[in-house]
Amino acid sequence: MFSGLNEKETKKLAALELLRKENAPRDKTLGGFAQLARQLIGVSGCFVTIFDDKYQYIKYAHNLASVPETLPADETMCKYSVGTCQPVICPDARLDPRFTRHPLVVEGAIVFYAAAPLKTKDNFVLGTLCVCDTSPAIPTPEQIDQFLQLAALASAYLESWYSVGRMDALTALPNRQSLLEEVNSLSRIESAGNYTLIIFDCIDINRAYELSRYLGIAAVENMLRNFAPLLRIRLDLDASVILYAFATARYALLMKEDLADELIQKAVGFPATQAKITGDIEISLSMHVGYFTFDPAVMNAQEVLRKTVSALHEAIRQDAPVRAFDPEMDEKRNQEFRLLYDLGEALKSEDQLYLAYQPKISLLNGEIKGVEALLRWQHPTLGNISPAIIVALAERTSLMAEITQWVIRRTLSQITEWRASGVNIPVSINITVSDFSSAGFSLRLTRQIIAAGLTPADIRIECLETEKMLESPAALNELDILKSVGFIILLDDFGAGNSNINYLRRIPVDIIKLDRSLISQVTSDSGSRIIARNVVVMLKELNYTVLAEGVEDRETAQLLKSFGCDEAQGYYFAMPMPPEHIPGWIATNPTPGKLRP
Repeated sequence: MFSGLNEKETKKLAALELLRKENAPRDKTLGGFAQLARQLIGVSGCFVTIFDDKYQYIKYAHNLASVPETLPADETMCKYSVGTCQPVICPDARLDPRFTRHPLVVEGAIVFYAAAPLKTKDNFVLGTLCVCDTSPAIPTPEQIDQFLQLAALASAYLESWYSVGRMDALTALPNRQSLLEEVNSLSRIESAGNYTLIIFDCIDINRAYELSRYLGIAAVENMLRNFAPLLRIRLDLDASVILYAFATARYALLMKEDLADELIQKAVGFPATQAKITGDIEISLSMHVGYFTFDPAVMNAQEVLRKTVSALHEAIRQDAPVRAFDPEMDEKRNQEFRLLYDLGEALKSEDQLYLAYQPKISLLNGEIKGVEALLRWQHPTLGNISPAIIVALAERTSLMAEITQWVIRRTLSQITEWRASGVNIPVSINITVSDFSSAGFSLRLTRQIIAAGLTPADIRIECLETEKMLESPAALNELDILKSVGFIILLDDFGAGNSNINYLRRIPVDIIKLDRSLISQVTSDSGSRIIARNVVVMLKELNYTVLAEGVEDRETAQLLKSFGCDEAQGYYFAMPMPPEHIPGWIATNPTPGKLRP
């Protein structure tokens, strides 16, 4: 199991770092406790301190103008209470050998002095609650007891303030809100110089959730809890350096630019780490790191965090160990996000999304075999957006299902309209694996078609993302149902990427659609011609209908016909066109598939 800094020590360092920073609402509340204590004892002065290993910091003071806000710890009166974790009650400091020579006592600023330690539940002393007077005083036992109770309440308040909203419950480290406040505080320091924010991603959170499924939450939380000590060891961080819990299994460091450079170089060469989760189970952890260097005087804190996260996500996306913030890549991702939002708005509008229809022609007799419905997006400011971009934006969001339903509704309406004008042709629609993976998709589609007064023969299903389809038993099941109901199934883009003939045995396909990359060079490259011919021959021997897309010239069409290809679509026959042009195009092209001389 990981080892590293003592968890309590880490928590203390983090708490002190937060407490010694300026926070007006918190310090005002501490002042309220000090004032109650002053009134209780009946003295004129009070103050509250916070200590680290080197200094005392005055967070609130009343009638004690001569005390510096920051003082070396070994020069303070409160060091005795802090050091012993015990209260100090001194009726006359002039007579106490611990304080006789202290400047505040010599000057007469403090004669009566009482200090109670402000400590955590783990007995870490964070500072003191103090009352004082310029004259001697002897509080009663009841007053002392109540004074100590007030100190305990102030301690509880400080620990609660630290914990709620500023501390990560799992790791006991300062959280993202604390980091945000720290970045903000840098902007108030004159000539702070450049800083670098570094974020470390230690494990894919989806993987962590999957592990919790098998090992239980406790085992995984234990692993996550120990990432922080592991990171400290691997980076060789000084104990005074604050490590922030940015998110689950993500940690952050905020450092001066020159100090960060060395750490970033270490991160580049990090080897994978074997983390033991249980007695006999280990996983390999590969870290990703993103960083951003900025000037606190000119950069908004929220924007600092956003840009660093952008760098981290590029490292993850590219599977690179370390990535600096890249403004060009960031702008590209922002544009994609804006487009995704605009796509959602386009679905609500009446004039942005539309369907164009491209005919499919029989190479045997020139008859029109149907049309493919192609989604188009006319963006109000960016113009026409590529369908590939639309799918790439939407495929991992709920918008994909909304787009598919929009296409289905518009297609059914268009078929009905064509029927009224005497046009009777099937229409192909493209369906993604996310659509097929939705339980009940096939049943809902069938009901929609019946409700429109149509039959499954009127709609053909083009399957996108074949490899992903094979990884989804739910998608394959929905396809089987559609096939049994009577739908014609097309396998799109065969021959592109990693297409495998084994796909055909596992997907209920009627028509194989050859990708344009397979046939684009058949007229100019003998190797491409041999491959395309043999693919067509093989598919025909397996009793599939073969459709070629992207046919743009007569010579390619002739070759495909000679290979035995059944159908084709492409600019040579017809470009995608608005639905109102289809009836006229059919009327003026009664045998469009006959190859022109």
